[in-house]
Amino acid sequence: MASITTSIRSFTEDVRMKKSEQTKKQLGISPERLAELRRKTFIESTGSSLRLSGSKVTNEQVGQIFNEISRLSGQK
Repeated sequence: MASITTSIRSFTEDVRMKKSEQTKKQLGISPERLAELRRKTFIESTGSSLRLSGSKVTNEQVGQIFNEISRLSGQK
């Protein structure tokens, strides 16, 4: 069962990467700009989901948490 899950994850990651490359080519967006758009979308989406579940968190707070996690994961 674990190997099936791993295979599915690998396949979906490959599809996501190919779609990402295709999007960059079609839109002419630099990798840095695309990364920033993804970051912003992630923060806004996460903040919205948390507020829907009753949390009083702001997008700024979500961004701070995201930045801290990113900083810590970069130290490994």
